[in-house]
Amino acid sequence: MSIKAYSFYVISYDVVEDRKRYKIAKLLEGKGTRVQKSVFECYLTEKELIKLNKEIMKKINPETDSVRIYLLCKRCKAAISVLGNGVPQELSEYDIL
Repeated sequence: MSIKAYSFYVISYDVVEDRKRYKIAKLLEGKGTRVQKSVFECYLTEKELIKLNKEIMKKINPETDSVRIYLLCKRCKAAISVLGNGVPQELSEYDIL
C-alpha cells in the first residue's frame, strides 16, 4: 500500500475570458472545493500539483490572466478564519497528510 502525502492549497484565479474562466473552474472543481466564485481549497500531492500547474498553463493567457496557488501549513490552516457561511475543507480520516 502506497501512502500519499497531501498538502493543503488555496487556489484563486482572475481570468479575463469567460470561456477560459469556465474551463479553469471546471478543472479545479475536479480537484477541490469551491469556497468562493474564483477560490478553491484543494488537498493535492506534489505530483498532482505539478500536473495541475501544467493543465492550468495550457488554459490561460499569461499576459492577461492570473492564477495564484498558496500552500498552507497545518498551523496556518488551523488559523483560518471564516466570516459568514462555510468551513475549510477537511480530508477524510483515511487520508494522510
